[in-house]
Amino acid sequence: MTSTGEPLVGRERVVAQVRSAVADVAAGTGGCVLIEGPTGIGKTRLLEFGLAQARENAVAVASARATEYDRIAPLHVLLSALRGGARPVLDDVTFNAIAEREVNRFWQLDRLAERIEEAAMDTPLVVAIDDVQWADELTALALRTLVPELGSAPVLWLIAHRVPQPRSPVTDAVAWLVAEGATRLSLGQLSAGEVAKFCAYTLGAVPDDTVLALAHGSGGNPFLLNHLLRTLRDEGQLRVDDYTASVVNAELPASFLGVVEHRLRDLGPTVRRLLDVASVIGRRFTLHEAAGLAGVPAVQLLPAVEEAVRLGLLVDSGDQFSFGHDIIREAVYHSLPGPVRYALHREAATVLRHEGRGVAEVAEHVVRSARKGDLHAVEVLRQAAMEIAERAPGTAADLLLRALDLLGDDEAVQSGGDDAGDTDQLLADAVRLLASVGRLSQARRLGAQALRRGLAPDAEATILVGMAEALKHAGEDAAAVQTTTRAMERPALPESARADLLAVRAHALLYVDDVAGADQAGAMAAELGRHAGEYAAVVFGTVARTMAAMCQGRLADAVQFGHDAVALADRAGGAAKQRHPVLWLGRAMVAAERFTEADALFENGQREADSAGTAWTQPLWHYYRAELRLAAGRLDDAAAEAEAGLAVTERLSAQALTVPLLGMLAELSLRRDELSDAAALLERARGLRGGGIGAMREELDWVAALVREAAGDPAGAFELLADTYAAMPDRLLLLVTQPWAGPQLVRMALENDAKDAASVIVSAAAGLAEKNRGVAALVGACAHAHGLYDNDINALRTAVAAYRDSPRLLALAAALEDLARADATAARTTSAVTSFTEAGEIYARCGARRDQARVSRALRGLGIRRRALSTTRTVKVGWHSLTDAELKVARLVAQGLTNRATASRLFLSPHTVDTHLRHAFAKLGVTSRVELTRQVLAHDETGDTSS
Repeated sequence: MTSTGEPLVGRERVVAQVRSAVADVAAGTGGCVLIEGPTGIGKTRLLEFGLAQARENAVAVASARATEYDRIAPLHVLLSALRGGARPVLDDVTFNAIAEREVNRFWQLDRLAERIEEAAMDTPLVVAIDDVQWADELTALALRTLVPELGSAPVLWLIAHRVPQPRSPVTDAVAWLVAEGATRLSLGQLSAGEVAKFCAYTLGAVPDDTVLALAHGSGGNPFLLNHLLRTLRDEGQLRVDDYTASVVNAELPASFLGVVEHRLRDLGPTVRRLLDVASVIGRRFTLHEAAGLAGVPAVQLLPAVEEAVRLGLLVDSGDQFSFGHDIIREAVYHSLPGPVRYALHREAATVLRHEGRGVAEVAEHVVRSARKGDLHAVEVLRQAAMEIAERAPGTAADLLLRALDLLGDDEAVQSGGDDAGDTDQLLADAVRLLASVGRLSQARRLGAQALRRGLAPDAEATILVGMAEALKHAGEDAAAVQTTTRAMERPALPESARADLLAVRAHALLYVDDVAGADQAGAMAAELGRHAGEYAAVVFGTVARTMAAMCQGRLADAVQFGHDAVALADRAGGAAKQRHPVLWLGRAMVAAERFTEADALFENGQREADSAGTAWTQPLWHYYRAELRLAAGRLDDAAAEAEAGLAVTERLSAQALTVPLLGMLAELSLRRDELSDAAALLERARGLRGGGIGAMREELDWVAALVREAAGDPAGAFELLADTYAAMPDRLLLLVTQPWAGPQLVRMALENDAKDAASVIVSAAAGLAEKNRGVAALVGACAHAHGLYDNDINALRTAVAAYRDSPRLLALAAALEDLARADATAARTTSAVTSFTEAGEIYARCGARRDQARVSRALRGLGIRRRALSTTRTVKVGWHSLTDAELKVARLVAQGLTNRATASRLFLSPHTVDTHLRHAFAKLGVTSRVELTRQVLAHDETGDTSS
């Protein structure tokens, strides 16, 4: 990034905001500032001001400017920034490890986050990216991921982007950052007074009306205005008398490119030739690259380089050169005739390949110079797409679409010629990549066209499997079922592809209420997959059977299927291992009340997933761990896990698990007596569900009914659960994952005079307990449901006794509460008070404030008035509002540990630590780790070690 020389006139407000942001990061508070505006408006100058301020405040800086050619160079811009500067964030070893093209993109981002955080903990850091509109899709993903993830670290992001711009991953990322709270600084044109002030500053004299008339033609754009004034001065068209500047016979163009071209017209032919070839190269270039494209020895260009640098047209960046401003490059580039640009791009592809540039960069020049039927260009584009597919699948898909365009309608290619097989594979790969990045409508159109024309079986299978998996991961389960149905009707489908499709189908069927079909499809996927050696399909189909067995209440089978899948994945490795069957085994373990084993499985499994970079699993780890925490009655910890999971889905734009995570948070909000929050979360979830994002009935309908009941509409709550009652006893997942729901369903049915519905639940709970006699909560829930249905106090006592052998504290508290009511009805007040009190104590320990308040009201009804029950956390701000987990995180951070080191120490994910830390910041009213450390030390010095 280089200055164009214009002063920051008329930018006092935004200058103050940038200065303040830099001062904050120097003091330990990070943030993100987005600077936007049209070309030439002063974004780069403001960015440079921020970097200068950072250096004055002893803040480390990492800066880079994107160019148009960086759009197909995954992570190049960000890596360049972090590798440069006086104190590089990335050393050569780390840079090379991250830059390796074989590395998964999510592993890359994880490693970058770790290294940036470590560097910032040593010295506060400013990361500045100019012209981010040209950045690639992986850099866009990095911004969505790293900016919020490093929000508690002393890292300031200064990002400049040009507007307006067509929608792209980068523009979407910028909009998302603004929505998440980034500071947005929009630069507009200078006012008439500011234009006059700019002229006086630049010319060193008061501008008269002749100068101002011409200056106002700049439209208040600082870059254009600066070049107009410089051109006047350089061409002798400006006279200064008695500190007043006047224009003499000026005839200058009024457009950006025209003004720049006017300044370039008198350059010598060698300098102009240098600028021409440099504009085609498009980004920083070496002298040898420019000489190669110009077709002359490098030494012959030395005088031209010196002249261009002296005039500020080019900038010396050490071993490379770049244009002083992108407008200059654009002016030079667009002044070239079209045929000349075409020829130079074609030659640039050869020169840059010879200079060792990657195939992805070479491909950009191929794109700009290829013609229909150019099979060599098609091959270059295909190679480039495969090189970047893992890290930038959307960009790779665009390269393949361009390659298909180049093939055109050539009959030899389209109708079985020698290159038909290559075309089939291009089509298959393009559809797969489009689907993987959520461009589903585009993928469907292309896939349908490809399938209609007829493809080789392998290519056809790639399209079908890719479409089905993408739909499933996008949460469009009904569409995934339809796609697999149509796909498996195709007679020439390879056995391996059929196995993959069946496995995807099995998981989708679970979400459209076909448990038996899911189990059957999972079994067929496993059988076909073993026969075809497609072990990933075997694993994925088997874990679908785990979920089907849980839905049917067969917990021993569910655990066994999970173990089988994990064992096979460990043996087979590769794609089978990356299905991460531990996720589903862990969930089955939770249902079987083997909480400690499940927690260990989740911890180790998530570490493996992080190492492998399989980002699609991240929301699932958080959701299942939240489910475990809820089952154990650790509501605050459950909320932190669910919030972390939701944050991951938003950063990755992964919708599949958003609905259940919102449902989980709604249930937790209700438990914590935050009814309005619960209702708002449900509204969001319903909106997504209405848009086609799938969810199991148990993940939304149940909590929606609870919220409706809490709002005073028990009839409406019962009505919402009509399908849930009707599905019993064929679908038992709700009673398996939340055993206390069975008794609650009985109560709700009885309150609505629906004894038949209540009877169905009692029978379902009994059958579930019979199948799983070793699961204490299911045995207790059976007795609990029976006690409510028959008004049997002995059954309620049996339920309480059974629940005492279960780790599900909230289920025990619910049974104690019902037992207390029965005792109170029978005038056994002492027993009622004892049970109510114990239930209230449990609710208080768990943080279930709504339940605790209900018990307190019941005790008051019995004439018992006492202080609030036990340890409930009633304050919402300050030291004593911190949860145990938040306090542990705060103390480790105060010791100087990074989020990742803290996560490792506490056996959590960095996302969960980040959630705890954000909560602690908000509750304590601090904005930096420095302030947090002061508060921790102050409390620990006074001996106040509790939260």
